[in-house]
Amino acid sequence: MKQFITALLAAILTFSLSAQLTQHSMMVGTVSRNYYKYLPANYQTSENLPVVFILHGLGGNAQQMTLAGFNLIADTARVIAIYPDALPNIFGQTAWNNGTLASSAADDITFFNLMINEMLNNQNANASRIYVTGFSMGGIMSHHLACALNDRFAAIGPMAGTMPTDDIANCVPSYATPVIHLHGTADGTVPYNSNSLPSLSLVPETMNFWRNVHGCAATADSTQMPNTASDGITVDRFVYNTCSPSGSVELWRLNGADHIYLYEPVNDITEAKEIWRFFYKWQHPNPTLSTQPLVKDYSFSISPNPSSGKWKITADSDETFMLFNLNGTLLETLILKEGVNDFSFDLPSGVYLLKNEFGYSERLVISKF
Repeated sequence: MKQFITALLAAILTFSLSAQLTQHSMMVGTVSRNYYKYLPANYQTSENLPVVFILHGLGGNAQQMTLAGFNLIADTARVIAIYPDALPNIFGQTAWNNGTLASSAADDITFFNLMINEMLNNQNANASRIYVTGFSMGGIMSHHLACALNDRFAAIGPMAGTMPTDDIANCVPSYATPVIHLHGTADGTVPYNSNSLPSLSLVPETMNFWRNVHGCAATADSTQMPNTASDGITVDRFVYNTCSPSGSVELWRLNGADHIYLYEPVNDITEAKEIWRFFYKWQHPNPTLSTQPLVKDYSFSISPNPSSGKWKITADSDETFMLFNLNGTLLETLILKEGVNDFSFDLPSGVYLLKNEFGYSERLVISKF
């Protein structure tokens, strides 16, 4: 019994700490799209906060990227972190629609527009301080969004993902997007400077594109970062000269690094930290504001939580709900009406998952002690 109570308290604590990270769904045309939102600790709707989108790679998912360190940055720097999920391509891999051969056919541009609108409408986000970063295909998508939504993103921070060749050929940004690009020289998945993949550029070509956009010289001020970790990797930072504005194009060369994400203390740097330090300097001078109606948020609320097994569940509309245990077993299907619904579950103490038909879920904690 003591072990069970300890486990239950741990679950309650986990619930409390994870309450800032919530899952959301929205309709993009006829397709339901999923993302996770992390609000900084003690968030107030009166705050006018920046937003950082963090994108996963090919075959990955949003939950993986929640471990990259941006939640801690959100708490300390007062930032909203958004983790979207891509949809499958023809090979069954989750993939962004960014003009590469591995792309999905999803309407991702509308998806990002709607998510930005939701942040502006519902979270009072700062329209001039919307940023995007991502790893691998998420980095590739970051470059693509700087072209496709040039009026919305203030800066981008691609990690291990170069620019699509189609964007290099056709992108003509009216706003010169500041760029910090981080890439390993031994990257065997998205090559650094040889054996480029079809539809993808190499790092020098990517950097040359952004140098030309900003009018930078080919030369750069370079700094070797302190080599504090025994990982066989060193890090050089290149800030290109004569850019307009100054310091708006950076390359972080991860010498000896394969297709990996660097984080301290295992490595010399934490990529999330360096990206945020760069983002913090930039604001979009003329961002597009939300001109669309409020995006439907398919979330719901539960109180009290934890409880002895009785709840008030407030739904935004008539919806179907499913109750699961943590092993994924469906325990019950519920039909809730719009407004406040009273429910009770005769279940053992523990943690359960209540999910609505749009994919939004919340944890239920039953404590009968």
